[in-house]
Amino acid sequence: MRDYFYVEDGAAAYMHLAEQLAARPELRGQAFNFSNEIQLTVLELVNRILRVMGSHSVRTYVPRPVTKIRHQYLSAAKARELLGWEPLFTLEKDWTGRSNGTGTT
Repeated sequence: MRDYFYVEDGAAAYMHLAEQLAARPELRGQAFNFSNEIQLTVLELVNRILRVMGSHSVRTYVPRPVTKIRHQYLSAAKARELLGWEPLFTLEKDWTGRSNGTGTT
């Protein structure tokens, strides 16, 4: 399980953090996680991407190395509470207009 995050959300999150740090010096030195807090397996993510693309590509499964961390995800609770931050995009709804690689629909 992993926590996947849309790149535009990452950019917007760090811009929001920079604005908050400039306006609120008491936040300086604190750590914040930004996440949509939706945990998916790699296979679930691949299937969602292929569905959005309308692709019927064949997937090849390779077993996870035993040294991999099984569940790796973040809590954005502190960013929501102290910064008023929320993700701007969802995994499927907001990917549909970006699947052509140009950023436009």
